[in-house]
Amino acid sequence: MKILIVDDSVSVRKALERLLSPRQYVVWSASSAEHAMELIATDVPDLIIADVVMPNMNGFELTSRLKSLDRFRHVPVLLISGIVDSSVTAQAKEAGAEGVVSKPFTPEDLFPRIDAALAKRSQAQPESQPAEPISPTQPSAPEIIAIPKTGKGVDFTSQLAPFLEKPEIETVLIVATTVDASVLAEHGKPLDEAPLIGTYVRTLTSISNGLGINLGGVDLHSFSLEYQGKSLLVSRINDTSALALIVSAPSVPSTVRYLASRQMASLQQAFA
Repeated sequence: MKILIVDDSVSVRKALERLLSPRQYVVWSASSAEHAMELIATDVPDLIIADVVMPNMNGFELTSRLKSLDRFRHVPVLLISGIVDSSVTAQAKEAGAEGVVSKPFTPEDLFPRIDAALAKRSQAQPESQPAEPISPTQPSAPEIIAIPKTGKGVDFTSQLAPFLEKPEIETVLIVATTVDASVLAEHGKPLDEAPLIGTYVRTLTSISNGLGINLGGVDLHSFSLEYQGKSLLVSRINDTSALALIVSAPSVPSTVRYLASRQMASLQQAFA
């Protein structure tokens, strides 16, 4: 499945690429509605995700234009907007969009809408000849985003062993921040709720990405919060995984933060 992201914000495009690529979509992007029209002239996507507010042609206008053209009429458009109210929803419906997702978005907000739109696309897709292949020399050819490794099956024992030398660290987890939120590794004190923590880590990581977007595209690589009288330190390893430490104190000591920072290079290398 091919998804085209249309947004004049680089940080929003990157955030969507990080969320979508692990699901094995072919993700490409355009910096404006006009750029999007150039790209789809040679390769029709299965879904378009477009921002409402863009210079020149906005998301409503882009959707209306696509729905007026036979070749793109069956391509679903999902709009994203910092403000979602009755007026925005009505304009999206009038333009022919599948709906509007509020920014900042989380996987729980976005993925069900994408799945529904793609299912509708599959049912309504007309018989047509294949799109003309894109020449690799075309300057406007979309960039295919590489899908990073998930870390499943990797032995993280040597990378996580230093954490267990700290008495204040009870449990160390490596969590996939993709859709399944699986726990890739668990060392230290066993946790019955490890799968639940995995889900929390994935959600919190997604929220931190959205917060980073609202802070001018600054990536938030690490954050902590109190957890049942203890603390949970989460540090992003890459776009598909995170380190989670359960610390037996209401706040994370600076020595633990330093250790997490020091071990990050070896953890990233384990995914290479």
